[in-house]
Amino acid sequence: MASLTYFLFVVSFGLLLVLCVGMLRTGRVRESVAFSLYVLTATLFSGLFLVSPESNTPELFIVKQGLYDSLLFGMALEIAYRAFSAFRGIASWARGTLAMVVAISTIAVFLLTPANHEYAHIGRYQPGTTTAGMWCLTFVALLIVWYQIPVPSFTRAIILGYVPYLVVFVVCFDLIERLGWGVIQNVNLVKTGAYVACAAYLAYAAWRKD
Repeated sequence: MASLTYFLFVVSFGLLLVLCVGMLRTGRVRESVAFSLYVLTATLFSGLFLVSPESNTPELFIVKQGLYDSLLFGMALEIAYRAFSAFRGIASWARGTLAMVVAISTIAVFLLTPANHEYAHIGRYQPGTTTAGMWCLTFVALLIVWYQIPVPSFTRAIILGYVPYLVVFVVCFDLIERLGWGVIQNVNLVKTGAYVACAAYLAYAAWRKD
């Protein structure tokens, strides 16, 4: 089981490299700076853990996850700004509503996250934190669909590929909290498989011609 999870992790690293090159080659980087930073951060951490497995400590995992959560919120805000800035009739309403959603989510994150982060208790607060960011991104997607806002194909791919992975991520952490750390190998296999599927889809979208 562990060897299969490791194999999928190596595959995901390769797909992240393909995604990075594809975004640079096709200019997709300009479509979402926050997502580009997320991909770069994920690639660097994955490379570090492959080269130096002992560096994958609980403390570094918490730092890594904090960066991912911050970039997730930034991604939602950036996509919303780019999508609605040219539509003055709904831009102010969309920005106001999104600001309210982000404010509520931020307050929830502060309430859910303990003052002293401990890896052993991450299952208690990480699902809520990720869910808050995921709902911000989903809310932006719903506004885009509701108002039929034209967005670049890669922006749609980010939402279609990343949000389902976040759902699996949240469910996996919730399972660890409910069932205990004894299920972590099985849960990591599912989570890593979902990550590979997400990375493969986004890599394809990055290289695909519009």
